Amino acid sequence: PTSMSLGCLVTGYFPEPVTVTWDTGSLNVSTLDFPTAKLSSGLLARTSQLTVSDPGEWARKSFTCSVGHAPSSTSQVNKTVQGNSRDFSNVPSWDGEDQSRGQHPLYCLISGYTPSDLVVTWLKDGKPLFKTASSIAPPTQEGKLASTHSKINITQEDWMSESTFTCQVTTHGFNFRAHAQKCTDDEPRGISTYLIPPSPLDLYVRTAPKLTCLVVDLESKEGVTVVWTRDSQKPVTSDPWKANKQLNATFSIVSTLPVDAKDWIDGETYRCTVTHPELPKPIIRSITKAPGKRMPPEVYVFLPPEEQGGQDKLTLTCLIQNFFPGDISVQWLRNGQIHNDQHSTTAPLKTNTSHPSFFIFSRLEITLADWALNTKFTCRVVHEALPGRRTLEKTVFKSPGK
Repeated sequence: PTSMSLGCLVTGYFPEPVTVTWDTGSLNVSTLDFPTAKLSSGLLARTSQLTVSDPGEWARKSFTCSVGHAPSSTSQVNKTVQGNSRDFSNVPSWDGEDQSRGQHPLYCLISGYTPSDLVVTWLKDGKPLFKTASSIAPPTQEGKLASTHSKINITQEDWMSESTFTCQVTTHGFNFRAHAQKCTDDEPRGISTYLIPPSPLDLYVRTAPKLTCLVVDLESKEGVTVVWTRDSQKPVTSDPWKANKQLNATFSIVSTLPVDAKDWIDGETYRCTVTHPELPKPIIRSITKAPGKRMPPEVYVFLPPEEQGGQDKLTLTCLIQNFFPGDISVQWLRNGQIHNDQHSTTAPLKTNTSHPSFFIFSRLEITLADWALNTKFTCRVVHEALPGRRTLEKTVFKSPGK
């Protein structure tokens, strides 16, 4: 994993506020505090999430969540978690002896973990390889940590089929996976192409939807061609592509294609074909409207926390949840006018429900003076499953006397 996250749940308290802080030393971490939730009992709950960007630090540090509740005069409560790092990598390599028998060994290196019972399962395209013999080496102690490796032999035919082989390690109730696959010759390693759908804001409000084809990690922009087509064979007219030089000295190419809103909504498929002297053959990407049952978002706006009352800046939080598909646009309005200052919105996250849906948070920073004037702030959401104009607005302002 490229990062590790843990959560601190504070539940069953009343009234507000509680303070949640993390003791992480000097590590490079990020925290995300979720809005307070009201339980069916009338009590409150709050969650804070800590993300460690360097998993290697996870094994060497402990992390403490400190909670204080001034209204009840409760002394500070500390909960500490000892990190436990697990680094996994598949290292495919030929072995001469096995190669002569048409076998290809795959190795899974497991290092930097706290000694414990490990279960290693190998999978091919997501399915366990129970009938294929595998082995795991005795662990090697490295101070308080340990390392080992697992090996499995696969056929040359399986390897050349470009199937995905997975080493799954289970420990302490968690599953960690690393994957190996024969590299294809279709695209040079490093060059990637992405298609970005039109935003709901452009599609339903501005009525100027466009598709974006993004090519990254090119060594040169010379000789690039980007061609758009559509399955219906109707003509298309794209904007001229633009090149940008990145800090790592590579180039990115951006090409946009204006589309008709009705064609996109009706399910038309569009293709972006990229050619370049570095490419042995063109890269082709296609995109169409995501299939699935449409679900409109639920929108809630939370007032500034009371503990911010003595500060010059206040925070409004907009929770948008249970929507599908994940394409969504969020705007903030101040007294009915677009307010572009000091707001940020998370990427859509999948909900833990039986049906596919997403949720996001949007955060707006406002001044205490503006809030005191009873200025109205509105969280406007644009999503294709909403009725009418495809928008939903929720407005808050400071109530008189507060």
